[in-house]
Amino acid sequence: MTNFRYTKNIVLVMFFLFLTGFSSCGSGNVKFGGKITFEDGSPLTAGVIIFDNGVTMSSAIIQPDGTFTVGTTRENDGIPPGTYRVSITGAVEPLDNPEGIFPAPTRPLIHSKLTNPETSGLTVTIDQSPQPYNIVVQPPE
Repeated sequence: MTNFRYTKNIVLVMFFLFLTGFSSCGSGNVKFGGKITFEDGSPLTAGVIIFDNGVTMSSAIIQPDGTFTVGTTRENDGIPPGTYRVSITGAVEPLDNPEGIFPAPTRPLIHSKLTNPETSGLTVTIDQSPQPYNIVVQPPE
C-alpha cells in the first residue's frame, strides 16, 4: 500500500504541474536550485522537490548528487518570486523484487513529514537574486 501511495503522489504531482504549466507565465521566473542532504552530509539521491505558494506549483527532480534546479512550465526554467511551502515526494529506494510484484516494493529515504507541505516545516522565499536553497532532511522514522 505504501508503494502505491508514492506512485500515486508522483502521478498527481506531474498532472498538477501539467495543468499549472498552462496558467503560469514564463516571464519573471528566477533561476533557482540547491542541494538536499542528510545530517551526515550524504545526498538525498531520488525524488521530486515541490514548491507551492497556492497560485504556482513548481518542482524539480532531485539528482543522484542531491542537487536540483526548479522548473515551472519547463524543466530548469525557474520559479516566480514569492514565498513557497516545500515538500518532497517519490524519495524512495527500490527493493529487490525477484517475484516481479507490481508496483515494485520500495523503502522510503526520508521522514514521512517531509512529503506534505503542511507538515514538512520547510519554506523558501524567492526574490530576483535567490541564493541556493540547501536543506537537510531526516531519514525515515
